[in-house]
Amino acid sequence: MKITTSRFGTIEVEEQEVIHLENGMIGFPEEKRFVLLRHHEESPFFWFQSVEKGDLAFVLTDPFWFQPDYDIEISQEDAESLGLRSPSEGIQTLVVVNIHSSNGTSEITANLLGPIIINLHNRLAKQIVLYRTPYSHRHPLPSHQKKKP
Repeated sequence: MKITTSRFGTIEVEEQEVIHLENGMIGFPEEKRFVLLRHHEESPFFWFQSVEKGDLAFVLTDPFWFQPDYDIEISQEDAESLGLRSPSEGIQTLVVVNIHSSNGTSEITANLLGPIIINLHNRLAKQIVLYRTPYSHRHPLPSHQKKKP
């Protein structure tokens, strides 16, 4: 299938690459079909591109890249809605990345309170909201800049 996007032009993806979010993303409940595109090979970032709305894409990253002890509990209800036999079997966990700018400076943060859980077997996903957790919706990401030799 072909998807026309504002960032990548027209791209071709296979139907089996589409990720289905029954409830959409927080703030975008009507957007239920996305594809995950790697930013570039060595990058820890992905684009979560809407299939229907070409100008809607979120930047995502793996929270374990910068927070190795990140720990979430997936409720039995969420596990069932994702078609999981166990809450941690065959999943990929990603979080939304945001850039906040003010007074000429920028800060990159990740929303650790609202991870996206993807069942890798059936391509069902859900953005869940964590409760009673120490995590923030604006967790600062480390700056990893390459040093000149």
